[in-house]
Amino acid sequence: MKHSPVELNDLPDEILMIILKKLNNVQILYSLIGVNKRLNTIVHDPIFTSHLTLMRCFSDDSIDPLPDPILDRFCLQILHEIHHKIQWLNLESSSMKRILLATNYPNLFGLGLYDIEIETALSLVIELHICLKRFSDCLYLLDGRFNKLHTLHVDIDTIISSSDLTNNNQEKLPDLKRFSLYCRMPTNTCNTLIEPFLQRMPNLEKLCLNVICDKKTFTDGNELKQNIINHMPRLERFEFYICSGIAVRNQIYLPSKEDIQHTFRDFKDDQVISYVDYFQEDPYSFCHIYLYPDQLKYYYNVTNNFPGGLFTCVHQISLYDDRPFEHEFFLRIAESFPILKMLSLKNSKPQNNKLHRESKNDNQNFSIIKYPYLTNLTFYFAHDDYIEEFLVDTNICLPDNAVHLNIDYEALNRVTHNYTRDKTRINCAKLGSLCLNDRRLPNYAKDYFPLVYV
Repeated sequence: MKHSPVELNDLPDEILMIILKKLNNVQILYSLIGVNKRLNTIVHDPIFTSHLTLMRCFSDDSIDPLPDPILDRFCLQILHEIHHKIQWLNLESSSMKRILLATNYPNLFGLGLYDIEIETALSLVIELHICLKRFSDCLYLLDGRFNKLHTLHVDIDTIISSSDLTNNNQEKLPDLKRFSLYCRMPTNTCNTLIEPFLQRMPNLEKLCLNVICDKKTFTDGNELKQNIINHMPRLERFEFYICSGIAVRNQIYLPSKEDIQHTFRDFKDDQVISYVDYFQEDPYSFCHIYLYPDQLKYYYNVTNNFPGGLFTCVHQISLYDDRPFEHEFFLRIAESFPILKMLSLKNSKPQNNKLHRESKNDNQNFSIIKYPYLTNLTFYFAHDDYIEEFLVDTNICLPDNAVHLNIDYEALNRVTHNYTRDKTRINCAKLGSLCLNDRRLPNYAKDYFPLVYV
């Protein structure tokens, strides 16, 4: 190849990409961007533009800014060309300000800051997306250290803990303009913790709440106005899904769906949806209220009263009722939650139409239901009929190699007839992992679960 006339531009795109992937992205962009139309197209690929480290890193862990000629060209030309493709920037302190002010970065979601004082770094953060274990961690973050923060999105596991109740700072948060709170688990602190926390945000313009609350009374429009909206005179958009649960044993007055809906009569937007679930056998009842459901992540205690709709961001739901879930219900769930990843089911009632669904002659009358993104199924406290519909029947299609199943050991034995059931009609081969309440799957069951380590 020493005397070969072949040049870089003569190589096929596939070979060129293999070579360029082994080089530094900054060197590639600096050297090839603008050289010719073909190379320009190649180096604009997200592989080279999405993550940039605009500094020099040495083997002794020392860091220097880019040489002035390279930095000048990036700030004056290259960053302007690829700014909409940049998702992550790694920067060092001396050139950080110039790079960040060179252009706007509409799709930037990550920023690595090196050789910089922590106070300076925190003062630069204006938008923060975080996942936390406890709500108290969120309270600590808002103690003044992020003094430029105007947008905060918080996704937490739980709000209920003793530390949450003892570390609630009461200082106002006047700079916050947008706030979102998503919580996976129920909490009994909506009135004592969440609402006082929100009242510290007087200049909020957009608020999103996705919570389930254990309370003495249902959350309705009157409570939202009195405890939240009236404390935010600049609020322009309020997205919410709130599921409130109450024990009805000692309730004198039980509000209807119409009663709850009437409390939203003065809301600017008349698209608030509400419904109430009262159960014959369960003393606990639920009220669901929501508005603008397009950004919500979790939906709790879906029952047969679920009115449907399209929830394009919800990836985790729980199903509960003391009336049977029929096949058509699961079809409605798949249509309403197109990106569903985690599904848990609690229902002890057998299906009424099970025999009709299992009939070979009538099977074609049942639609095939697809859950293409499902990764986690939980069937604790589920009647065997529902386990059979998901694992044995061919009317529900699970994704290959992806699903983790949480189920009682005895229930799995029953629905598979102790692993002797016809395997041609079984979804078990698609399961990637199992949790059997600390029990081990017997070795002879391996053929049913070829992807699960026994």
